[in-house]
Order: sequence, then structure tokens, then C-alpha cells
Amino acid sequence: MTNSPHELGASLNRKTTENLFDVLRKIHTSDNLFVLSRKLSQELNYLTSFSELKSRGKFDRLVWLETLASSDDVSQYVSGYGGLIVVLEDTHVSLDLFSKIWPHLSRQKVKVSLIVKDLGRAFYYELVKILGSPPDDLFKNATNVDLTQNTIRISSFVRLMNWQTLPLCVEDFVLTLNMELGGLQSYFENPIPQLSLLSDALVQIVNFTKTNETIKFKNLFAKGDHSAALSNIFMNDKLSEYLASGFSPNEREFYTSKLRGNTDLVVLERNLDYFPLLLDHMNYSGLLDDLFGTSDELNNVLESGDKLNDELYENIKDLNFASIGMKLNKLARYIQSELGNKDNLQEISEIKELVKNLGNLTSKQELVRKHTALSEAILEKIKNNRQGNFKHDIREWWLELQNEIFNLDYKRQIAKFQDLINQGCTESMALSCAALISLINDGFKHKDFTLVEEQIHSYFGLEAAFAFRKMRDLKILKAVNKSTDFFSGFTFGKSEIETTTTTTSSDIHGKDDSTLTDKTYDDINSLGITGGQDVYKSTYTLISKFWNLHPLEEEGEEPIIETLYDYPNPSFAYPSATVSLITRLIEALYFRDFLKYKPVNNVYRRPNWEKLNLDAMFRGQTIDENICDDSDNRKSEASKNSRPEYVLAVFVGGITRGEIAVLRYLQGKLAKQNKTLLVLTSGIVSNHKLISVANQ
Repeated sequence: MTNSPHELGASLNRKTTENLFDVLRKIHTSDNLFVLSRKLSQELNYLTSFSELKSRGKFDRLVWLETLASSDDVSQYVSGYGGLIVVLEDTHVSLDLFSKIWPHLSRQKVKVSLIVKDLGRAFYYELVKILGSPPDDLFKNATNVDLTQNTIRISSFVRLMNWQTLPLCVEDFVLTLNMELGGLQSYFENPIPQLSLLSDALVQIVNFTKTNETIKFKNLFAKGDHSAALSNIFMNDKLSEYLASGFSPNEREFYTSKLRGNTDLVVLERNLDYFPLLLDHMNYSGLLDDLFGTSDELNNVLESGDKLNDELYENIKDLNFASIGMKLNKLARYIQSELGNKDNLQEISEIKELVKNLGNLTSKQELVRKHTALSEAILEKIKNNRQGNFKHDIREWWLELQNEIFNLDYKRQIAKFQDLINQGCTESMALSCAALISLINDGFKHKDFTLVEEQIHSYFGLEAAFAFRKMRDLKILKAVNKSTDFFSGFTFGKSEIETTTTTTSSDIHGKDDSTLTDKTYDDINSLGITGGQDVYKSTYTLISKFWNLHPLEEEGEEPIIETLYDYPNPSFAYPSATVSLITRLIEALYFRDFLKYKPVNNVYRRPNWEKLNLDAMFRGQTIDENICDDSDNRKSEASKNSRPEYVLAVFVGGITRGEIAVLRYLQGKLAKQNKTLLVLTSGIVSNHKLISVANQ
């Protein structure tokens, strides 16, 4: 393992590509037809060039799996080829598509090489049934078959191969499973498989670094029931199993007893903070996705067709949009100045240098034009959008509301929601605004909840009303009884931090007079069933103050922003100067200077959550475990050690582009402590994807 997360990520991607090429080398047919799904093609395009893939697979033509599955005459596509190479994902969708084309392929008697990405036993079982040539005892065969062998012979015409992959590195230090909808749907509807996949990915990372800078965990931190479950699955089962099978007895003894720990493992989950999914992004990359959509996340291709894979984009993607114009203007003036000096050159050496750099300056000029045009398109989309049936400046209106909503009282927020509806907003804006009001106020009053639901139903139809109820079921929206008891305002000796706000949930079944009953956390604990849990015990107001989620700008000269690290606070990614709570939880392990409301000093060298009252503010399990960290032992060499260390943060339920930008900002601070940050997640999530999940 290297000190650079970019180098580790690139190495993981290279290994995944090499594994694919190894599989292709085992195919002996030539003049092949290559068949794969559109989604999987994005991953292949990200990993390697199409020309390299053609050369390795010995094919000249590619056809989409979806095209074959929808065709009544598959023979017109597959006849005349020496063989078929079909690449599938281990998913029900891929299995269904393949089942539609197999009857046609079997009649053609064409040789088929089936490559399955991360082939599992359940997929093997179903696939062999589709192929129609199961062994006498298919269940026993599926249980005992060696899925790692070079080639599994299914019949004289069909060979099955397993393409083993590693987590994809997509943002220098971000490793992703690239799950559907970023893993949000999985997290909300069936989280256990996601926990298993993430724990497998952790084992892969440990195994990949074994021969170099071996990862050994010295601290374990987790907050949330599913975070704790993932930690237990990994530490107690998957890692122990890997050490038993992947290490010799001497290696295992050295790893467990002698090798010094170098990595902190931090596991957090989405239900701790939904605000990044509800607010628009203010950083450049997130704002482009919010406004234009992304057709190919791995290759950064917008729905508009613009490709964001250039050097200038990499330099400005994390910056707040307000900083982009000045940056582009400064770069444009520099290029113009350099090109303008060409007429004043007299020395031969100066002219040669200009000619040498002319192509570079011209390409930079094109990039400035490209991103200036995109910036203008963003402003046009916000201020004067002519697409769709909603008001032309509704996006600007909605953005202004996001910038003030945290400072409005409850009545004003409800009034603003009604204004937003009357202005002709989109369904996603209405649902997001309702969710923001609910989370900020720890729930709607019952009469307002019913009113908001009726308005969404009236303006956007039945599907939007179902989406509203789905968000209620996921505990993103809720109605509560606001207590009018005189004594409820007293804390009776408890400090403000120790006091938690008891909220109640409501199950509204269309009855205005339905009784709201208090539920304890144990009653609504849905571990393994859904990540949609209400985990706030304290009010959002208190949580926001304590964790400084809306830091105030200090008075003085406004800083000049050249890079991400010039911002005084990590509040540049969202409206209302909002900082993600999840990123604050990671930051608090190593830095406490941002805790302005009630400063809490860290008296230990070892990173920790001591005295931060996590259990008083949030429901769900908390793990703060010292595995082998002896930083506070002054006699230990580890306390004086200066070698590189790592922070591996796992995000269950996905991560947003804004959070990635903030974590890159945090990485700059950690680098000063000789630590490197790595992130593992189920995928990139956004407001689009949250609303998609709600509409399903």
C-alpha cells in the first residue's frame, strides 16, 4: 500500500482490468460477437479502452444484451460468428435478460463463453437451470462447485468463467461498489446484502495491501445499528476467516501479535444525515449533476453529453460555484496574456519556448471556454429555465428558500412550503422541502402533516402522494404530537446536551383523527430490514449547534479561493453553509476545534468520541474500540512513530458529491498528521436517486 490514495485506487482498478484480460485469454474462439449490458459497458469503458478490449476478446462487433433480449429474431445478430462472449452481472436483471435470449442461442448451436462478474453460487444455480443442462443433483453441485477455477464446463457449447473484481476507485480516494441507485434502495429495503458486500470489499482491500504496506486496524469506530452490524460481520467473521485461510500460521502469528496497527476503521450510515440528499449542491460537480443529470457516473458524462474528464474540471469540481467564475476569469486572462506576448518576442529561445507551449495554451483555452459555457448554462438553468412545465425561475426561488430555511420558524417554513407549491415547483422540490421542514423541526404537527400530504396529492397526483408516504415509512418524514404540557419544558437538573427530545411517530392511514402513540426505539428497530430509522434523540437545533453544522463566517477580509483548502470552513458544498453531520463525526475523531457551541477537548492522543454524547443525541449502537492503539502509552515506540497511517471510512447507504468534496477538504487536514483518508461506499447518491427510491 502506498501513501497516496490515488495510487492505491489506480492499482485496484488495474487489478480488476487484469482479471478481465485473464478471463478473455481463456477463450479460444475467434471472430467473436461481444454481448454485454449498457450499465456494465460503462464500467468497462472506465477500466480500459474499447480497442484494447476488442484486441483481447478477439471480436469486431458489440451488441447490447438489452437489444438481443427485446428482439424476435436473435439469429440475425449472432449468425456468422465463431463464438459469442456474453458478459453478465450477478443480478436478477441480467439473469432475466439472458433467459430471454438463451432459447435462440441454443438453437443456433453457437459456442458461448459466459463471463459473470463476481459469480456467486445462487446466480450459478439459477443460470444452470436456464441453460437446461443441470447435473443430477443441482443443489449439491451449486454448493460444492469451485467458482474460482479457470473454466466451468456447462455443456459442449457453453463455458462459464468468473470475473473477479475489486472496489472501483472513482474519486482518487473513494472506492465504490457502484450499486444501483448508489445503494440507497438496497439500504432502505434489504440492507444485509449491502453489509456483506462492503465487508467483502474490506477483506479485498486488506488482501490487496498484504504484500506492501499491510493494513492492520488499530481502532474501530461505528455509529448506527447497521454500521455496528457491518463492523461485527467484518471483524468477527470475514476478517477472521481471511486470516485463517489467506495466511500461513507464521504470517498469522506475526500479523496478530507483532505487526503494529496503522489504520483506523470508521463505519457510518446514511440515516445519520439525510440533509445532503435533500439540499441542492453548491460545489461544481454536484451542481452539474443536480441540474443536468449524469448518464455515466464512472466516466463523468452528463445527460447533455458533456464529458467532464479534463484537467481543469479536476481542479475546480469541488469548489463552490461562486468561486468558479473568478477562477475561470483569472485563467482566461493568463492565457490571453501569454498569447498576446507572442508579437513582442525577439529572442530565438523565447520564440521556441512559445511554439513549444502554444498547443498547451490553446488546449487550456478550449477548456476555459468549455467550463465557461457550462457555468453560463448553470445560471441559465437556475434563473431562466424554459424547459418543463414549471415557472422559469423556480430553481432560483427554491435555492433562495434553501439558503434561509434553517433560520425560519416553523410557521414561516410551512408558509414558504405553500408558496413553493403555488409558484409551480417540481415534485422533487416539494418532497425535499417537506422533508427538510420535518427534519429541522423533528416532525410536522399532525394537522400540518395532513395538509402537506393533501397538497402534494392535489398538485402532483397519486404517485407523488405514494412517494410522500414512502418517505414517511423511511422515517425521513414524520408527524408528532407537540406537547403542550407546562412541565415538559423543564430538564430537571439535566444539562442541555444530556437532555433528549422524545418524539413520536405516526402511522397515518387516511384518518385525520388517528391516535399518535409513543414508540420506543426497540419497537421501531428494523435492523436488517431497513436503514430507514429515526435516529435523532435530541432536537435538530441542539445537534446542529453542538456539531456546528452551519458555521458562521468570521469577520474580516474575504479569503481568496484558489484551491479547496483555502475555504475557512467545510461549509462550501451546500446551501445555508451546511456541513454534513457524517463528515463532522469523522472530523471529531481527530480535531475538536470546530466545536464552538460547547467546546470539548480531546485529552487523549488516540482518536476517540469521548465526551461527545453520541448516545445522548443519536439512537443506535456506538462502537469506539481500541484494538491495538498504544498512542497514549508514552513508553511505546508507536507514540513516537512518524510512519504513514490510514483512515478508512465506510459509508453504508452511499455518499454524495458534496460529502466527497468535504472529505477531500478533511484529507488536507489529516495529511498534516501524516494520515491518509480512504473512503469505501456502496455508491454515489443524490436527491435524484432518493426521489427515485421514493417513487418505487
